[in-house]
Amino acid sequence: MSASSLHLLLLLLLVPHQHQLLQAAPLLVFLVDGFRYDYISDLTGLPGFRELVERGVKVDYLTPDFPSLSYPNYYSLMT
Repeated sequence: MSASSLHLLLLLLLVPHQHQLLQAAPLLVFLVDGFRYDYISDLTGLPGFRELVERGVKVDYLTPDFPSLSYPNYYSLMT
């Protein structure tokens, strides 16, 4: 087997794996509106939120662009 045939064979074997590596993982953004800043710090009575915090990412501090309006803040976070 020539070197060029070997390179072509290796390339054909790696192409499907490259496609899988380039796919982005799904992202779920969970926004909770109306929570005070200290509600999420006491997770004893909130087992569902405790699991989200343990398995995901939680923001410790956020300055809203529009303090009294939810949807403009959501759009600001997503862009």
